[in-house]
Amino acid sequence: MIAMPFTALVTVAAVVLTVLLGVRVSRLREKHGIEAPATTGHPEFERGNRVHQNTIEQLVVFLPLLWLGLYVLGDAIAGLLGAVWIVGRIVYANGYTSEMATRRPGMLITTLPVAILLLASLWGILQGFIA
Repeated sequence: MIAMPFTALVTVAAVVLTVLLGVRVSRLREKHGIEAPATTGHPEFERGNRVHQNTIEQLVVFLPLLWLGLYVLGDAIAGLLGAVWIVGRIVYANGYTSEMATRRPGMLITTLPVAILLLASLWGILQGFIA
């Protein structure tokens, strides 16, 4: 049994989302006849590829902060912030792939939980030095 079920579930969901975005890129490659390792071609493919790459870039920041934030905020709050991050990535992906200019709301939704997790993690680390 996992002692932090919400945080663990969000972690798995974030990885699944990233994998699904990668599958989407593969399908767009096939649809538009873009052979790997090419990263340019049809604009629909390029947008889908950027969404996937941006999500990978964000995942590297998000996951460590999620697990560090867990120890300061607790499982339920860390899990909730993680769920907000996932919703933000979905909004971002849908906005970016339909019209690049509409990606901003998803980007802002994604940034908020990361900022909170970063501040909570730093607070927890500083408390460790003080205690």
